[in-house]
Amino acid sequence: MTTSKHRVLAAANHALSDRTAITFGAEKEVYAALHKHMGTASVEELFDKLNCDTWMILPGNFIYPAAEQGKETKTSIWGFQNTVTAYSGGTYDELTYSPLAGRGEVSDIDAHPWPGDDALDFSHCRREADAHGGRAIIGVYTWGAYFIASFVRGMADLMMDFALNKRYAEHLINVIAERVLFFQQRMLDAFGDAVDIVYMADDYCSQRGPLFSPETFRQLVSPYLSRAAEAVHKRGKKFLLHVCGAVRPLMPMLIEAGVDMLEPIQVRASGMDPKGLKRDFGDDLCFYGGLDLQEVLCRGTPQRVRDEARRLIDVLGENGGYVFGPGHTYIQPDAPIENIMAMYETAASYRPWSA
Repeated sequence: MTTSKHRVLAAANHALSDRTAITFGAEKEVYAALHKHMGTASVEELFDKLNCDTWMILPGNFIYPAAEQGKETKTSIWGFQNTVTAYSGGTYDELTYSPLAGRGEVSDIDAHPWPGDDALDFSHCRREADAHGGRAIIGVYTWGAYFIASFVRGMADLMMDFALNKRYAEHLINVIAERVLFFQQRMLDAFGDAVDIVYMADDYCSQRGPLFSPETFRQLVSPYLSRAAEAVHKRGKKFLLHVCGAVRPLMPMLIEAGVDMLEPIQVRASGMDPKGLKRDFGDDLCFYGGLDLQEVLCRGTPQRVRDEARRLIDVLGENGGYVFGPGHTYIQPDAPIENIMAMYETAASYRPWSA
């Protein structure tokens, strides 16, 4: 019998299985709506009905320490603050304070209270991995150094640093990267043998292209990205990187750094046509995600969703190397339930490629 773990690992190794591997991610409001619609009482039961093959494990205090959780304005373990903000479909955490914004001296970086060694709690991770071992276990530690820097420094200041103050930018990225890589090692020590895939989010792009030059990427990002991938590969695991938007110009450097799998494949972004991605990078990258949330899932008909799901499986799933799922990681509350069901029913039943 083919297991969920086998399907995902086959995809990661560019091999075929009995069907395309499937992943799921959604905002909390979508989980609640699906539980109500499907009559499920747990995430495990919901994932079974959606034929989801993955299980992601986050550390305790992933963004906020326990004392901050539940507050309207919360201070993260990195020192930036988010405030709960309402919109028509629910709530989200909006960045409202960046502690290094306007503070452009290298000494300000050194004086900042960076998270201590025990800021993230991995004590529950092995038990959770053992409880869900039939699925592919995706281990998370924290975000990438660039992503954290964009919150701690503020995006506007960080982009100016990249252009005009490389000494400051490099020191900031390096200080954060050392913390990030330390937490990665803590995760691997805690339950690395039970993990199949190690995940890191590090958004460098808009929908039009990278936010900074390839040269800056090679100078500031590639070094820590390579170290993160190397640590994962030493354990015999796969490295999954999340980068939204138009990431195609950076893909050769991602591959060079050791990235095995790329999420979320935002097909409406510039240069992200699935055929071109599969042709040019399909031998090196396993693609993860792909189903457009901006137009297809949220505004299309169930039939349009089914057609797009089949198209993605036809193109990205040929000869393996594809895990099907949402093309922006988290399905949003404006996605109709019937479209979500069409998405997952199609992915489970459509099998143009099989071992």
